[in-house]
Order: sequence, then structure tokens, then C-alpha cells
Amino acid sequence: MLGHAVWLGAKGTKETCIIYWRKPDVWANMIHQWATDRGFCNTVLTLYELANGDDTVGQEFYNLDPATLRRSLEILQSQGRAQLFVGSSDDDTGVKIFP
Repeated sequence: MLGHAVWLGAKGTKETCIIYWRKPDVWANMIHQWATDRGFCNTVLTLYELANGDDTVGQEFYNLDPATLRRSLEILQSQGRAQLFVGSSDDDTGVKIFP
């Protein structure tokens, strides 16, 4: 990814371009900070709870689109700061964020 855009599509094609308001790593840090500040570390939350739950109302990542949320959590996982538990949909996919 260069800048705030990423191309999606079959290898070698540019079918769709996603332009990010904030890069997924920035969202990842915001989500991690929120979980740390609010005592949600080591608690399993669904992706739905993170993006649409009562505890996240007013957070900048509230209503974050599912693809960006998932990419942000994958970044946290690659850094050893979270563990994703894959379900059949975002409603039953969980994440545990580590301190």
C-alpha cells in the first residue's frame, strides 16, 4: 500500500481502489488504545461489538467498515497485540486484544 490507497483485484489487475481516510495501522492503534484505556484487553469481543456496540459509541472507529476493521485487527495480530478468532461472519468473528 502506498499512501492512503490500495488496489484490489486479481493478480496484476487493478479492478477496485480503496482510498483510506486513515490507514489501517492508524485504526489498529486507535482500537488498541481504546481497549487498553477501557479495560477490554484479554476480553473476546466480536467485530460487530467493536464496530457497532454500545461501548464504542462516540469512538472514531464506530461504524468502521468491516473490511477496514478486519485489516486493522490483522495488523494488531501480526504485531502480537491481538488474536483473531474466525467465525462464519463478522457477527461471530472475535478478537482478543492484548495489553
